[in-house]
Amino acid sequence: MKKWFEIQNKAAEPAAEILIYEQIGKDWFSDDGIGAKDFADALAEIPKDRPLTVGINSPGGNVWDGLAIYHLLKARGDKVTTRIDGIAASIASVIALAGSKVLMPENALMMIHRAWGVLQGNAADMTKMASDLEKHDDVIAGIYSAKNGKSKEANLAAMDSETWFNGTEARAFGLVDATTPQVKMAASFDLSRFKNFGATSGTQIIPATSALASDEVAPSSLSAGIPPEENQPTAAAPGGNPTPTNTMPTQDQTPAAALPATDFAPVIAAINKLGDTFTATANQPGAAPLSGTVTVSENPAVAKFRSMEHGSTKASFIKAHYNLLARELPAAGIYNANTVDSGLANSLLSSAAVDVMRTRIAPLGAFTRQVELSPLSKRQVINVPLISTSGGINTNPANFETGDTTAADVAVTVNQYNRNWYVSHADGNLGIKLAQLAPTNAKVLAEGIMALVTAKMASPISSQVIGTAANFSSSALPAILGAGKNFAKTTLLLDGGHLAYLLPTNNYAFKFGEEGAYGFDGGIYKNNLWTGATTNAAGFVCGPDAIVIATGQPASLPSGEMISQEVIDLGNSITCTVSTWFSRSTRAIWGSYDVMFGCSVGDSTQAKVLLTA
Repeated sequence: MKKWFEIQNKAAEPAAEILIYEQIGKDWFSDDGIGAKDFADALAEIPKDRPLTVGINSPGGNVWDGLAIYHLLKARGDKVTTRIDGIAASIASVIALAGSKVLMPENALMMIHRAWGVLQGNAADMTKMASDLEKHDDVIAGIYSAKNGKSKEANLAAMDSETWFNGTEARAFGLVDATTPQVKMAASFDLSRFKNFGATSGTQIIPATSALASDEVAPSSLSAGIPPEENQPTAAAPGGNPTPTNTMPTQDQTPAAALPATDFAPVIAAINKLGDTFTATANQPGAAPLSGTVTVSENPAVAKFRSMEHGSTKASFIKAHYNLLARELPAAGIYNANTVDSGLANSLLSSAAVDVMRTRIAPLGAFTRQVELSPLSKRQVINVPLISTSGGINTNPANFETGDTTAADVAVTVNQYNRNWYVSHADGNLGIKLAQLAPTNAKVLAEGIMALVTAKMASPISSQVIGTAANFSSSALPAILGAGKNFAKTTLLLDGGHLAYLLPTNNYAFKFGEEGAYGFDGGIYKNNLWTGATTNAAGFVCGPDAIVIATGQPASLPSGEMISQEVIDLGNSITCTVSTWFSRSTRAIWGSYDVMFGCSVGDSTQAKVLLTA
């Protein structure tokens, strides 16, 4: 038995040989078939300067794999000869043309047709699919034209008719350079799924059920099954170039008498007995990729949009491709068709929230947090546990069920903090305009949340003077670190003016916020807002239990009330609900950020407020 793909690369033989005896492209279910990568790897084993013969017996398959194989062979120039051993149908016919010389037995078959594909979607999807298929047809017709010298239109007409050629006809049409004597077939394919493989009229195979009215001109009844065109070749001149003749009728001419019909019954019988390497019928799973199937993938812009995380990069990408995404996203199933602009706006709003708020609330990472997974209501009280322990370790204990670790709950009231804004109908209701206002509103909400936290940085928490920014340097850090020497983990929040004097001379020494910088194992964070804190506050050194935080998601809204809604992660267990909606009365589009948040003083002994004076 011959394998689907066989290489004869023996040094003793003058030429290497590759046999392509399978469908082109990997089968979706069985993984059978000839993939372009597998072919490339095998071809690489044969020296480029060595003559190569490629035997083909394939019903075709995936267009992209086929084109890749064609170009791999074409790159070897006149070192490649292709030979159609049984059948070269669909994209396999294109691979056959990669040879500098194309050979075909008189009783072998070649078939050319238009590419086809399977798609599920709406009218826009279908229109795009049709356009994509036409581009594939144009590329394939160009390859045929490069070989036979005919116009693309002539080749497209032959493809449109699903034209079958025997060796003589393929040579007459200019796709084969020379015919060889008839051979005994050696492989088997079920070709019933091709529409024109059946009864014959002239020498073009057409469906047995086809019927033509007396006043119709059937291209299939014309010579060799070739579509009407003046000066069609009927015989090969010396050198392999067909000699033109003027016997072919056009649509306004009286059709010439058809050539005697070729009896394809023996050929069909032989093909149905060929080899045992491939069988696939139209109703079997493996049949889908066999007939020039074009797999139309998702638009690259949509795929990139799906993969990007919220932030400034995604926001810039959306703004640069807004019109394209607005058109493509409904087809990709991301948003309802009537909410495209607002859906995109929501992504822009989410990106602004991540980009602006995440930086400003980064210091919240210093504190103990309790996150409620279930939706929270306004003014809900959450008990945040503070873990404490006393005493020492047990030595050789007789009772292993003793311990003195305790948890004291701190009650934290959670409120819903919200920031809304809108774009009026007069200003235009495109979502991208709504998003242009998002960074400012994200900043307002972030600063409002931090103000809730800094308001807790007052009595009963004690304070320590560190001086003004102009007099501050790293020499002040030992005293600050010493103030927190007994904290479980020591974190420093410092005003930007003071932080500037800590910039390391070696830029790679540490990153602000990085644990361990200057000995602060909880990290160093910048915080420029000290609303409600002790007067002259410019810093805060603390352990994680100094302030406790409770957070979660707001209660769900009734279905269908929002145009678009998304919950995003701002880091440090803080989430933000991003919403857009439409006002029926004013026809304005609104956007909002909502954060459920509460904080309270936990262990006041685990912190000190740092003052300028």
